[in-house]
This record gives sequence, C-alpha cells and structure tokens, in this order.
Amino acid sequence: MKRALLIPLGDHRPFYEIYSKIAIKAYKNIVFCLILAFSLLFALSVNAQAPTGYSLAWSDEFNTASLDTTLWKYRTGVAGTSYLKPENVVLENGKIRINLKKETYGGKAYTAGGIITKTPRRYGYYEVSVKIDGGYGWHEAFWSSWKSGFDDLNPAYDNMDKLEIDCFEHYADYANNYYTYGAIQWSPFTGNANRDYKTVTENLSCAYNVFGFEYTPDYLNYFYNGQLVKTVDTRKLPSHDLYLWLTCIANKPNATDSGAVFFDYLKCYEISPANYNLRKGPFIAHLDSLKLPLHSAAKDLWIEAEDFKNKKNWTKELDENMVVLKGYTQRDASRDSTELTAVTGIKIDSAGNYKLWVRSRDFTIGPGTRKFKVILNGQQVPGEFGNHGINGYAWQSAGTYYIPQGTTTLKLFDSSQNFARCDKFLLTGDTSFIPVGIGADSNVQHVAPSGSGEPFTPGNLVVLRIGDGLTALTSGNATSVFLDEYTSSGALVRSISMPVATTGANKRLTLSVSAADKTEGYLSRSPDGKFLALAGYDAAPGLAGVSTSASATVKRTIGIVDAEGIVNTSTGLNTFSGVAIRSAVTSNGTDIWTTGGNNGIRYTTLGSATSIAITTPTARCLNIFNGQLYASTTATNLRIAQIGTGMPVTAGQTMTNLPGIATASGSPYGIYMADLSSAVPGVDVMYVADDGTNALSKYSLVGGTWVLNGKIGTATDLYRGLTGKQNGAEVVLYATRKNSGLIAGGEVVSITDTTGYNVNFAAPQVVLVASAPTNTIFRGIALAPDTITAQTFSMLRSPIKAPQEKAAVLRVFCSNGSDDLQIVVTSKTKLQGPLRIVNLITRNVVYTGNLKTEAEKSSSIINVKNLAPGYYSAAYTTSLGLIYCKFSYQ
Repeated sequence: MKRALLIPLGDHRPFYEIYSKIAIKAYKNIVFCLILAFSLLFALSVNAQAPTGYSLAWSDEFNTASLDTTLWKYRTGVAGTSYLKPENVVLENGKIRINLKKETYGGKAYTAGGIITKTPRRYGYYEVSVKIDGGYGWHEAFWSSWKSGFDDLNPAYDNMDKLEIDCFEHYADYANNYYTYGAIQWSPFTGNANRDYKTVTENLSCAYNVFGFEYTPDYLNYFYNGQLVKTVDTRKLPSHDLYLWLTCIANKPNATDSGAVFFDYLKCYEISPANYNLRKGPFIAHLDSLKLPLHSAAKDLWIEAEDFKNKKNWTKELDENMVVLKGYTQRDASRDSTELTAVTGIKIDSAGNYKLWVRSRDFTIGPGTRKFKVILNGQQVPGEFGNHGINGYAWQSAGTYYIPQGTTTLKLFDSSQNFARCDKFLLTGDTSFIPVGIGADSNVQHVAPSGSGEPFTPGNLVVLRIGDGLTALTSGNATSVFLDEYTSSGALVRSISMPVATTGANKRLTLSVSAADKTEGYLSRSPDGKFLALAGYDAAPGLAGVSTSASATVKRTIGIVDAEGIVNTSTGLNTFSGVAIRSAVTSNGTDIWTTGGNNGIRYTTLGSATSIAITTPTARCLNIFNGQLYASTTATNLRIAQIGTGMPVTAGQTMTNLPGIATASGSPYGIYMADLSSAVPGVDVMYVADDGTNALSKYSLVGGTWVLNGKIGTATDLYRGLTGKQNGAEVVLYATRKNSGLIAGGEVVSITDTTGYNVNFAAPQVVLVASAPTNTIFRGIALAPDTITAQTFSMLRSPIKAPQEKAAVLRVFCSNGSDDLQIVVTSKTKLQGPLRIVNLITRNVVYTGNLKTEAEKSSSIINVKNLAPGYYSAAYTTSLGLIYCKFSYQ
C-alpha cells in the first residue's frame, strides 16, 4: 500500500524520483497542466502566506508582555542534552524568544525551551515566521503531535493511530541554509510517512523566513516563503487533532555556549468545505498521476514486500508514505544468512517469461550502501538493489526469467545489514515495460514457499545444487542443498530447498564440498518415475568437518521427494561414520538403498533409523535399471557392478563387475542404461560418466560382454552426474560436469545419441543447458518425477503398517468426453470415508463426497461436472488411513 510523494514546482531542488527519460516524457503534458492549475490556486508571497480559499481562524503575534497561558503551555523536561525551562521563553518586541544556555540544570549541561498550544486543531493551514539560532548543537523546530507534551498521559492515546507532522527542523549537523521536514507515523506503523530536506539560498539565522504546512484529509503540502515544496498523500495516514509545538533543544554534548531562536508569529487558517472541494482537485490528480501507468500491455504481478509470508528479521515499517521491509541496522558478520533472508511464495496462474523489477531506496548520504539481494526460485538475481543512486525510491531492472505455473519462491537477502529498504516487486510479461512511480497495488496471492507440495512438470530436469549462492563455499562445512528444476532447454523453473532445521519427522539434509572429494550429492529417480532420492547429513549449515563427523551425533539423512514436490527426510541412519554419504536410490518411495565412504551398500526403509549392509564393498552412485540394482565404484577390481540379483534387501550380496568393463582403471560416477536392440533382452546400451580419461563413454552389450563404443570429452570435462531418456532409437543424455570442488560450480549439458545399438558415438554436439550460479556447485541430475505415467498407479499413505493395508488399492478410470469417473477400491474389509479429487496443476478441488465400499472389490461411478483435461489426484480417507491415486483425464 503505497502513497504518492511530491510535486515539482518552482526552481528549488526536485525531490521526486528520477525515472527513465522515456517515462518522464510520457507525463510532460500532465505535469505542465498541473503546474498551470497550481499557479491559479496560489496567491502567495512572503507578506500574504495563506493559500487561496483559506481564512484566518486564530493567531498569536506575540505582542503581549508575557505568554498567554490560556492558549499555551510550556514544554519542560529533558530533551537531547538539555533541560527545557519556562524561564527561557521570553516575549519582547513583538517576538517570542527562546533562550539557549550552557548551564547545568536537571542533570543536563544545557537549558532550552519551548511552548505548545493547549487547543488542538485538525485540518487547516499553519505557518510560522522564524529566525533560527543556527549555532552548533541546537535543534530548532515547528512541529505538531497528537500529544500536548511529553507529560500528557491521556490513556486514549494508547489505542489511536498517531501522526507527527514536522513543518521544519534545523539540525546541528547541517548548514544554516538547509532544513528538513516531513511526517512520522507512530501507529499503526512506525516510521517515516515522508522525510525530505530543502537547501535554500537564504541564511536562516540572519532573517525571518516563513514555514507553513497545509494538512487535509487528502494531501499534505509543505511551504517555504510562500512556495510549495512538496505534496504528500494523506488518504491512508492517521487522522486526528494536532497540538502545535515551537521548540528548541540542545542535541549535542558540545553545543555552542548560548543563543536564541525567534518566532514572529503563529497563524492558523481554515477552509470551508465548498472552497476545499474547489481547491483539492489538482493535488489529488497529481498524486494519482504518480501511480500511472498501473499496468503494461501484458500480465503484471505487483508484489508488496511487506506481505512476505516469512519476514525473518526484516521489519515492516512506514517510509516515505509507503509500507516497506527494512533490513538490519547493525552489521554482524557472524550472523546466519537464514536470519537475513525473508521468503514468500507467489501463486502464478500463467507460466511464461517475466521481467523482474525491484523498487528500493537509496540516499544522498552514503549512497549505494544500503543494499540487498534477490533470489528468485533459488537463483540469485545478478547484482544488488538499493544502489541506484537516486535520493528516494526507484525501480531497478533485475532481468527476465521463465516463471512456471504454481508457486514461485521469492527471497530477500539483507547483504549490507545497513537499513536496506525494499518496497515492492513487479513481474511483467511485457519485457519492454518500464514501471513508473509507486506502481499498482498488490494483485498476487502469497502462499507457503515452494517445496511444500507443488508438482514437478513432466519432462523437466532436476539438478542437485550445493550452496545458496549468497556466501562463499567453505571446504568441509555443512552447506545448504537445493533441487533446481529446469526445463530441458535450461530455463530455471523453481528450487526446492532441503530442510536446514528439524521440522516434525523431517530431519536436516545438508552436504559438504571439498577441493579433493566430489563423491557427495548424487541424485537418482525411481524406476517407476515417481520419486527422487538423495543423501546428506542431519547437520545445520556451517558445521565444520561434517563429512568426517561421527554418525552417532550427526545422522546420515536420506531424502525422498515425490512427484508433487513433497520432501520427506524422516530417514536418519547411524552409519557411514567418519566418512561421506554419497548417494541413495529408491524403487517405490519406501525401499531405499544407500552407500558412502565405508560400510558397504545398505538397505533401509522410509522413516527408519536402522539399515542392513547388503555388501561389504562400498560404492559411489546407485541406480536401478530393468529391475536390477547397479552401482559405480572404485572398490578393488570393481568399476560398474551389479548388486546381487534384482533389488536385494538382505546381507551377503555379491558385487559383480559387469563383463567387459575394466576393473583396475577409471573413475566412474553416474550411469544410464537403455534398451535399443530388439535382439538383446533387457537393457543393452550403457553410458557412464567418468571424471577421468574415460569422460562420457558408451558401451553396448554384445554376446554377454559390454563393448566400448567410444567416448566424448576429455579428463578435464570431469563428467559426474548422468541421466537420460530414450525416444525410440534415440537417447538424450543430460550430465553435470566441470565442477572442480570449491573453484568452479559446473554446468549441465545435453548430448543426443542417434547412432543406436553397438555403434560408436558420431561426435554428437554437446549443448550447454545451464551453468551453476556463483558460490554453488552442481552435482547430481535426474529427470523430474513424473505424474503423467501415474494414470492407474496407486499407493497407500498411512503411518500404520498393518498387513491388511497393503491390500487396499484405489484406482480411477475415466472415459474421454465424459464427466463420469469410475472409482475402484480393492480391500479386505469394508471401507467408508470422504473422497476428494484435486486438479494437480491448478490445485482446485473438483469433487468432494462420501464413499462406501464392500470387501474385496467395490466399484462406484461419480460425476464431476465440467472436468477439464489434465492431471488429478484422488484421496480417500478411511479407517486404514489415506489411500491415494493419481490419474489423467484427456
């Protein structure tokens, strides 16, 4: 919720935001007409100050021998480095003089003074004529407050909105031709409604000058010697009666010894409703014009920073007539980055390319030092914000990004810890659009950040990334982990962060990096296409030596992520003690195999704290192809090995090196197998990523032996992560490579092999898909979990593991062109409960109702009106728990 700021009139320094020349030119005619209108409304000079339409309601010319205490009260008490005394306020020669003295009183080294009106007023025009002292250390002001003094303890103030208006203030730090002005909101928000300054040609200590402010329900005008300085929007600011204060205090411990401030008069004017209706039009038109243009020619998403779901230690504050987020005000280099990072999720209805704009504040004093960074879907936006060099708020371009449908995660990182301020963001589909002014009001829905259950897009890639991009990687330290979803062409879709804090059953999952060891952080997809698996440490970011930690204190965590983006890190094992955990694979989301730097290959189940060592030799990357568990390794006389038969779960399994694969050389990591020959049963072509001289190699199974069909790349390519997909006789491979520990983060590349079975690589082109951002490293890669192939796939989700549950199955069948769905439940017992069907893309609930089934098999027909083509989930809550099914409707 933002307000317009000001109006440029006269030849004084303009305080409005400076935007592009194109944007300013678009408003040339508007501003010209407004200035012309203002010139007709004002009849101002130093001798006749009241704006047109106002009439004098009350004044004090200070022509009496003493202060009229029926109209005024003395301000007393401590302020700054002084104590305010009534004796320091004297009337003489038609002026009120406030004496400033270096004398000890009330525990302070200086005395000063001030007076406050006893009768409050609300809307009107108020002005004083004043000659300041200008001595160093003295602070002179004409201002207003909801209080009649700091001794005013009216209990009604506790529950009211509060506004202070400062017509002028002169501080000891500034020259005598410089003053500040503005309003401060104290409640419901605390902060500057607007603060600004003016540099004038006059020496304010040498003669009398006139300061005035016009307070109305719609706008607040500031005047200096009859000239309009600034217009501020008050339509959403607090409205209440004001007491007027004329004061001077000492605010420096080394102020000048003595002096005096002189006020010639205070005048209060009022305006009739009829005259105000005539007067207000141009001001309101100007304030509204600062918001234009509100929209581009395409889809615009306006995002207010103060609406973030999790603000962390950013604070919500009023500044320059707008609510903003303000960062830390005291730098602490040891402060955890999570404390400095506000986060939110934004609901996106339409996927596409969007340009990101950020509105931030910079200052004349210490320009470019109040900075912050922006992270969009896990990707740090280049550069920093709040360093645009304009005194006030301005828009900064942040680049163009592909934004997927669903939840986009937006983060603010307080990189400077120095009063950084962020107002709002714009995501616009019109990449040529330049936002002007404060922009439009918020039009987005803030939701929980991504990673809490948004489905993956079929056909996309998922890359395991170590590091948040904000801080440099430290060798051996536990580091945050992300799963970045990319399109196959390299557009970042979103990032899912692995937990860095224990939440319910979910444990932390972090990884370390090292210039010497790159065996951590590999990713696999289950053979049914529904789950991703990875492995890490139950440690907070920053823990030193995490890969050599004792597993009794730092458990090794297995992460399972399903096709809806739901993260499960409930599996924590006391194994691989003192060494790195490397990878994991699951066959169905429940059965898990994992390996590390010792303790062999192990079998466990989701949520378990124990595991079984099924082999003695250890491995690097695990995967399952055609119902068989495989591993890459550098164990003695092994490189690419078959683990037992099928997917073994018991101890004593044999690791058998694949025939034809060298046993004493090579440094293999990821493997991918395909079935390209109808003459060879099962998989018959294998690709191996190797960070040595074997690079990316191709093998074919010929007569029971794996025969090398050549390779692409060299040892310097450092191929490690590998996945692929088969399209008939064509194989498209995706690999991570060129990550060299702490120096280079690596890249994702694609290679299309059209040569087929037992034919050498024909020098296929290696296409760069994505590069790791600064301070991050790419490791594992897999295809995104797939909801498309889940049409009749079903599974049971329940914390109870009774044998009868495994017999409970839910399936959904549908007919094209019909809204009828057939629900089939198979169970050993009768079941009853609510059935809910949800569109997995829009997240809309399309059906709710109760369902009863009979034992063994029950079929029901339900009708869902206007069922749109797409992908759906059906959740059936019964006495056995939740039976869950995904299906497609085409």
